[in-house]
Parts: sequence; C-alpha cells; structure tokens
Amino acid sequence: MEKKLNKLRALTKMALDVQMMKLQQIAEAEAEKTKQISLLHKLEADRRASLMESGGADLALYGGADKRWATWKQRQVSVLNTQKAALIAERDEQKLRTQKAFGKDEAVRRLTDTARETARISQSRI
Repeated sequence: MEKKLNKLRALTKMALDVQMMKLQQIAEAEAEKTKQISLLHKLEADRRASLMESGGADLALYGGADKRWATWKQRQVSVLNTQKAALIAERDEQKLRTQKAFGKDEAVRRLTDTARETARISQSRI
C-alpha cells in the first residue's frame, strides 16, 4: 500500500510542479508586457526631454514624425495592454489549477504520512 501511495505522491508532485511552471511562465510573459509598455513610455519621455534641450522643435517635429510615432506608440500600448489583460485572466485561471494540484498533492502527502505512521506502529507492536 505504501509503495502505491509513494507512486501516487510522485505523480501528484509532478503535476503540481507542471502547474507551478505554467503559472511562472504566465507571470514572466506578463512582466515582459509591462516592461515593453514602460519602455514605450520611457522613449516618449526621452523624446520630450530631447525636444526641450533643442529648444522645443526639430525636423522630426516639423515633418510630422512625432505625431505619427505618438499614434503608433498609443496603438502599441493598447495592444500590449490587451495582451497583458489576457495574460492576467489566464494567470487567474492557472492559479486555480495550481491550487487544485496543490490540494491533491497535500492530500496524498497526508495519506502517505498516515500510512507510514500506521506501518511504524504496526511494526512496533510486533
């Protein structure tokens, strides 16, 4: 019986590890989206600072490149925020799957511990 429980324990532990790895991957992808959004905002702030240093105007501003870039940047931020929101929803679902896997692993661990204790008590009586 204990061998079967040990095998089951190994299986539930492996399942938990897989779920935790998936959760970690989602968190990393979400962090990457946040980083990309921050970079775009930083680039915009850098451009403003550059304009201030050059007296408030340059050829890119006069040519309309700044307006086109700002429009592109806003679209990119919107796309990244949409992707990030999808990752957040996926992360929440994955948390539930991870919690379920943890519960199963914990239940099997307790069963294994109980079986060991029962076996130990039985051995000590003999």
